[in-house]
Amino acid sequence: MAEGKETNMGLRPVVAKFGGTSMGSAKAISQVADILGGGQAVVAVVSATSGTTDKLILLGETAAVSGNWQEILNGLIEKHAAITTELGVQVNLKNLWKELKESCEQVQKKGELETYMKDRISGFGERISSNILVEVLKKNGFKAVAVDAYELIFTDNNFGEGNVDFEKTNKAIAEKLLPMMKSGVIPVVTGFIAQSEMGEYITLGRGGSDYSGAIVAGALGSSELQIWTDVDGIFNFDPRNEPRAKVLPKLSFKEAAELAFFGAKVLHPKTIKPAIAKNIPVKILNTFNPSAPGTLVTNEEEESIKSVTYKKGISIVNICSAGMLTAPGFMSKLFQVFARAHIDVDVVATSEVSVSVTVDNGEADKIVEQLSKFSTVRVEKGMAIVCLVGAGIIHDKLALKDLFTAVEEHDVSMVSQGSSKRNITFLVKESEVQEVAKKVFNKFFI
Repeated sequence: MAEGKETNMGLRPVVAKFGGTSMGSAKAISQVADILGGGQAVVAVVSATSGTTDKLILLGETAAVSGNWQEILNGLIEKHAAITTELGVQVNLKNLWKELKESCEQVQKKGELETYMKDRISGFGERISSNILVEVLKKNGFKAVAVDAYELIFTDNNFGEGNVDFEKTNKAIAEKLLPMMKSGVIPVVTGFIAQSEMGEYITLGRGGSDYSGAIVAGALGSSELQIWTDVDGIFNFDPRNEPRAKVLPKLSFKEAAELAFFGAKVLHPKTIKPAIAKNIPVKILNTFNPSAPGTLVTNEEEESIKSVTYKKGISIVNICSAGMLTAPGFMSKLFQVFARAHIDVDVVATSEVSVSVTVDNGEADKIVEQLSKFSTVRVEKGMAIVCLVGAGIIHDKLALKDLFTAVEEHDVSMVSQGSSKRNITFLVKESEVQEVAKKVFNKFFI
């Protein structure tokens, strides 16, 4: 490998994950390379360029019905050629494009996009973007190498959302990446993808690249996992709807989990679980504003009210069974219906004769028939959850009073304070949720 600038090797490297927007254009990729060249020991984990994964899935689906998939493929080739031309680098992607074309031909011949083949095709974006970034880093004078996570992360055969074999994975990551870093190389690892037990490419599901970053950080015992995105951090309210919203400098993992569960889009707790398990701090940073301090997420918890968030597209499922609710095993029977349908429940409220739960719109229709066999079921659609989050809620005696004063002009349903005492949730009509959430924000943060 050609000689180049070397990073300062620390005992605990930083893992920096860059999402699709961070890899979305030549200008953005140049910014990523500048961030990585900052002199610290670092491993990069990258997503596909923005929009590419969706195009790849469409490519596979079109091939399955013998549509004009070649046009979609040519569009992807041209898109990435334009990026590399603007970056002024030569990237040998011929073998990857050839492999992708052959995969599409296999799908067309079979007339079906099987799950394993969908995973194989949808993972090409990361394999391409990692190679582009490596060439930019080399152009900037650094030693870098593209590392396919197929060689690092191992899962079962649950295509679409592989379950990681951490013992095998941690060993492979240490053996592969540590020698590179000791020689001053920046490894650029593909996010989102792994190797299944069958030896096929497999994807890690929603937030897969964040998950890849956390897996690598956990295996290396990193000092920090950085999630580079297109916002300055986690806000105390949606900044798109409220210009006075502010970035939270610090959150606990548990508070971040509450926010993610109830609508915040920046961080999903499942994806950073390997970092949480190793007590590795996670920092949310902005690729396009790298001087911003971002939000630091750790195990430490400060008692204050942090944020208000909301989640649209909710249905309330009201289940009534006067004769059975108090009978032993009723609740178990009830939630087995949801488990069999793989439906997540957000909020639960109970009384002597009824249970109310919230699910995403469209999910309720999957279980009404089964629930109706032993209860009366009524579904209310077009609802939204509003959630006030913060470890300080448990000790704020005026929190509930202030909350309901703020929303007294609106009909509120299913008020719940989570067992963690870090949140208060309630439901309103979806048409009113932005107005309601803004009133809560004004009451607590203005």
